[in-house]
Amino acid sequence: MKNHQIFPLLLIIICIVTVISGCTERNGTGSYEFNETSEEESQQIAETYVRNLDSYREYNLTEPILVETVTLRCPYCWEFVYRFDLISEKDPAVIDTATVNVTVIEGEVVDSVYVQGSKE
Repeated sequence: MKNHQIFPLLLIIICIVTVISGCTERNGTGSYEFNETSEEESQQIAETYVRNLDSYREYNLTEPILVETVTLRCPYCWEFVYRFDLISEKDPAVIDTATVNVTVIEGEVVDSVYVQGSKE
């Protein structure tokens, strides 16, 4: 009877160890090696990302403006918020404003949120 109780516990422990070990990247010495990307480099990566958005390339009216930089709770992690005006895709007579939040972690864009609405 005891063997039946130990098996699920062992399975859970194995799963936890597998998940934890899969979340770390080691450089062969047993320590994690960060891609040390500065805030300025990360900001440039985020701005390039915004400039490469299809809606920016096709409909922009103004340059993207950095309106906020948020330092995240991990090394070399930032969220950059850009805003720019563009011609509405639905009605070319209307000017819209787009806001793009770009998260850069260790020099790589890992998330972005794009919001577009009419300018008031």
